[in-house]
Amino acid sequence: LGSDAREGDGASRADVTMLCRIDPDTATVDLVSIPRDTMVEIDGYGTQKINAAYSFGGAAGAVETVSQFAGVDISHYAEVHFEELESVVDELGGIWVNVPEAFQAGNISFDAGEQKLNGEQALAFARERHNVSGGDFGRAQAQRIIVQAIIKQVLNTPPAELPSIVGKLASSVSTDYSVTDLVSLAQTFQGKSLVMYSAVCPSYSLSRDGVSYVATMFDEWRAMMQRVDAGLDPSDTEASIP
Repeated sequence: LGSDAREGDGASRADVTMLCRIDPDTATVDLVSIPRDTMVEIDGYGTQKINAAYSFGGAAGAVETVSQFAGVDISHYAEVHFEELESVVDELGGIWVNVPEAFQAGNISFDAGEQKLNGEQALAFARERHNVSGGDFGRAQAQRIIVQAIIKQVLNTPPAELPSIVGKLASSVSTDYSVTDLVSLAQTFQGKSLVMYSAVCPSYSLSRDGVSYVATMFDEWRAMMQRVDAGLDPSDTEASIP
């Protein structure tokens, strides 16, 4: 979850919702973005955008709503705020990112291609939606790229330094994982050929009662989650699902 909460603010929404499947046995990670304006039914609140679940019930409410929407049990969560993302990236000494296209985000310019981003640049890259192709969908892609880059940077840490760096990063993230569990999980992946898949919930724009939503293509979404459950590439529509 990526929250737009700022110090002194009231209720906030989870403007980033990403479902992750982590399989240490096969060293596979699936990252599936769920658009923040996805139309869902939230118990007690009726038709809502999925990012409202966080403001109604915090991380627990968001987890419950995403679990129902995706049809899977969710065992853990991690939540990052704006400033915390900057801290994570800077603690790693920056991250290497392949920027899909050149664009301007405020006073920060990005060229297309592989480049190293500091915390401020990484946050700007993850938040921009007006000057990139695809709007919110382009931003969701950038957010998955950032997560993938952070994972790679952590796993490239020398084994002896891994517990220390994971401990420092954990202080910038709200999660129900213990630091010990996070270190153990990272150690499980080190030295393996990591495979990371990236996708977004199949969706289209919809207006209802004057409100703009993102509506789900449910047949495609169901098939995508079947591929995720099977450890396949979520975007590979030709894959045979066991």
